[in-house]
Amino acid sequence: MSGTRRRLTGLRHGAAATALGAVVLAGCTAQPSRHTTAPEGSITTIRSTDPAAVPGMTTVTRLQRDERHRVFTGYPDVPGAPELTKALAAAVDEEVAPFDSATARTAPLPAGDVPELNVQWSLTAASGDVVGVRLVTSRFLGSTGGESRRTLWYDDATRTVHPSADLVNGPHGLAALAQRVREHVGSQANPARVRPDPRLFSSMGFNSEGDLVVEFSDYAIAPGTAGRVAVVLDGAEFGPLLSDFGRRARQAALAYRPKLALRRGASGSPSPTDLPSRAPNLGPQSATPLPSVDCRRAKCVALTFDDGPGPYTGRLLDTLAAHGARATFFVVGGNAVVHRDLLRRQVAGGHEIGNHTQNHRDLGRMPALQVNMDVQGTQQIVRGAVGRAPRLLRPPYGSTNGTVGRVAASLGLVQATWNVDVHDETTGDPRAIADRTVSSARPGAVILLHDTRRPTVEAVPRILNRLARKGYRFVTVSQLMSGLHVPPGGIFGGHANGR
Repeated sequence: MSGTRRRLTGLRHGAAATALGAVVLAGCTAQPSRHTTAPEGSITTIRSTDPAAVPGMTTVTRLQRDERHRVFTGYPDVPGAPELTKALAAAVDEEVAPFDSATARTAPLPAGDVPELNVQWSLTAASGDVVGVRLVTSRFLGSTGGESRRTLWYDDATRTVHPSADLVNGPHGLAALAQRVREHVGSQANPARVRPDPRLFSSMGFNSEGDLVVEFSDYAIAPGTAGRVAVVLDGAEFGPLLSDFGRRARQAALAYRPKLALRRGASGSPSPTDLPSRAPNLGPQSATPLPSVDCRRAKCVALTFDDGPGPYTGRLLDTLAAHGARATFFVVGGNAVVHRDLLRRQVAGGHEIGNHTQNHRDLGRMPALQVNMDVQGTQQIVRGAVGRAPRLLRPPYGSTNGTVGRVAASLGLVQATWNVDVHDETTGDPRAIADRTVSSARPGAVILLHDTRRPTVEAVPRILNRLARKGYRFVTVSQLMSGLHVPPGGIFGGHANGR
């Protein structure tokens, strides 16, 4: 989180807190935490659960990119909870559809900016028979934008997905909650806009002390310049208002050692062919040595896969191993934290892991502090999983500038772009993806692909076979860079005409 929060009412600390609520307005929204406790003092931080509490969970990722807009969304697919997955997909569609419509009829933005929509997620609970998922949607449309926040709650006892408003007991409970929030928002927000409307109370959860955190989307009850608005109520204020499900949700959110136990178990999970196989906790010393390849003489090509790991990455690793091929995986932290086992498999297979940021935001529009946070998040996740941090950074959409370069340099990272883009996200035909890749390949090429897409992964055997027959060797980006001096912060995007 960047910026400092202004405390507008009696902000509470620890066990000595009074029964007063607290409201916080921040210049930018706190990023969803990947830890089970919030940073000390951040009482408006909604407690989140490590995805490791949900064995077999995977992620659903969507990418759209062209000259008129950029979209990156993600949400979890929880085994045994297909109703939740369907509801999350619908919630994401409700964000993407109007954005697509708006960008289809607007003129291009000045200075080469491209409208962007990004949906991040975190688990607010995953214990017993309750799951909570928080979605944060960021929009950039040039002169307009902002963030919206929504938390959905799943009750396996009834196999029902609840909006956040269902944490309180019916219309009377919501009316009483609205009254308490109005009493605490103060003059910086507009109390008159706090109405007992379930759509207004779209995101509620609990902080690490068990207090109820009510957060609002931008512009909902305050000017957009206020940023995130969140009101904290302690047990004396919200306790009598909770529904039966709300009390169970709070208990699940505060579980010291979360353990999800859904009645259907893993029966609702993806098919075994789509799931990554589990690998032991392999450190960097377990990596398969890279074969010696002199790309000054050999026909080398670097296959790179962005946005994962995902549900098809395990199958891709099997394919690469069968062909003795190496690749580079530019991972998104929000997916990598779910699939730490796949990171270990990538290293053990002799592949290279690069950093594709924590949230897949356009770094070219972000200040240095936010760029650093977005990059550092993935550095830490990869280091924790495999014992070493990436040495390559691929800015999402290839969007970079001097600020990004300086942050990369400070972290010892080379920016790795590409010189062949087959736009595999635009087709569901594996043959078409293979044809585009093979026809575009040339010695020294860095080819952009995405392992979050089934058609792309299904195309890889054809790509490997056809390029191998043409005499190509499949190497990592760092192998392709061998012999070149690319300083930290510099950019390498492959060789224009071979070596």
